[in-house]
Amino acid sequence: MIAIGLHTISIIILSAFGFRLSRFVGPLIEYAEAGESVLLPMAAARLFPIVTYLFSTALFGLLLGCLVAVGVVRGPLRFLAMHKWIYDIIDSGRKGGIVTAYVMTNIKENSRVLMYRGRIHELFLTKEGKISYLILKNCAKFYMTFGSDGLSTSKQMELFSDQGSRIWDYLQIEGANIANILFDPSTDSVKETSEGTQALQVAVQESLARRVSMREELLRRIREARAAELQRSRMKHGPKTDE
Repeated sequence: MIAIGLHTISIIILSAFGFRLSRFVGPLIEYAEAGESVLLPMAAARLFPIVTYLFSTALFGLLLGCLVAVGVVRGPLRFLAMHKWIYDIIDSGRKGGIVTAYVMTNIKENSRVLMYRGRIHELFLTKEGKISYLILKNCAKFYMTFGSDGLSTSKQMELFSDQGSRIWDYLQIEGANIANILFDPSTDSVKETSEGTQALQVAVQESLARRVSMREELLRRIREARAAELQRSRMKHGPKTDE
C-alpha cells in the first residue's frame, strides 16, 4: 500500500509538469505491430527516464522512511508504532539518559527468586511485543524472598568485581527466562565534561605507566634469571685445576 501510494503521488507530481503515463507507455504496448527497428530505439529512448524515476522514488521513499522513524522515536508520530513503550527507552538512551532494569527471572529456589540489576545496553522484541532477549551492563545479581512478612531482597552482588579495568561486560538474558522487568529511568544523563575528560586522560596515562613498569620489571627478572643461569653454568663447567 505504501509503495502504491508513493508511485501515485510521484505520477501526480509529474503530471503537473506535463507528463502523461498513457503517452509514455502506449507505444510500448503496441510492440506486436511495431517492428524491432522501431521498438528498440523507442525502448532505449525511454530507458534513462525509467531509471531516473526508479532512483528518485527509491530515494524519496528512503527519506520519507527516515523522517517517519525519527518522528516515531521522538514522539510526534508515536501513534504509528505498535509497541509504543519501547520507544520511551530508546529515546531516553538517545538523549544520553540511563535506564536501569531490574529483571525477575523464573529461576526459583524454595521461596527465593533470582533477580538481576543492570544498565540496559540492548533490548530486542519479537513481533508480538514480547522481549526476545536483553543485554545488560554493570550487572549485579540478588534474590527476592517471598516470606510470611512480605517481600525482601538480598544484598546485590556484582557479577564482575573488576569492572573498572574491563573493556566490556555484558550479561544476556533470554526472554524465556524473564518473568517480569522493572525499568527505572534515571534523571541523570551521561554528559561529557572537562573534568571527566581530564580524569579519563589521567586514568589512561596511569594505566600505560603501570604497563610500562610491569614490562620493565619483567625484563629485569628475565635478565637476572639469565645471569644466574649463566653463573651456574660457568661454575659447573669451569676449568679444572691439576692436583
